Amino acid sequence: MNAPDPIIAPAGFLARLRAAGVEPGDGPELQLTKSLLVLATGLVTAATMVWVGIYQLLGLRFSATLPFAFQLLLVGNMLLYVRTRNFEFFRISQLGLFLFLPLVAQWTVGNVIASSGVVLWSVLAPVGAMLCIGVRQSLGWFFAWVVLTALSGAVDYYLADPVFGQHGPVPERVSLVFFALNFIAVVSIIYALMFFAVEQKRRIQEKLEQSRREIERAKDAADKLFGSMLL
Repeated sequence: MNAPDPIIAPAGFLARLRAAGVEPGDGPELQLTKSLLVLATGLVTAATMVWVGIYQLLGLRFSATLPFAFQLLLVGNMLLYVRTRNFEFFRISQLGLFLFLPLVAQWTVGNVIASSGVVLWSVLAPVGAMLCIGVRQSLGWFFAWVVLTALSGAVDYYLADPVFGQHGPVPERVSLVFFALNFIAVVSIIYALMFFAVEQKRRIQEKLEQSRREIERAKDAADKLFGSMLL
């Protein structure tokens, strides 16, 4: 009896999260794609929970509203996917949330400095598209991220004018701390996704190589048996 696939038959909570929505008939590549997007959703949601907790501890209830809404939208969309099994809709809509919600958060708070560089989170959209849709298909997502980020930067440039500039609701020291946290969190999530993707592809290659060797051994055994029958 063959050992169960690690993605289909997980042992721990993190593995069960990765396997959400994976069907027994899915091929290895599709399993990996689904697992990556669900894992990304879980990591971003967990980071958002930490952000909300820090904001609440600092008494910045206004600032905590947006990340909490971000979290609800991501989790709600994932639960909808688990219920409907419509992966195509989940893939496009979740990447769209990754792209637009950080930009909306920045525009609401004020600018890239006041929002502690929260726009960096939107880079998960083109990275996720590369991993979950394809390299060529991710170009559109990357260009969309470049255009939206450039437009946001242009708006920040004009708002930085002393006549029109406004102070954001987040204190400067808190903003600087979250700058560092945002960079660390986003880069860590990207690294984790890349690590998981490469590791799973390595395991898939090992299984394919093992299957090839088993087929060759079975073929050799059949040839020997056939040869002995002819003697």
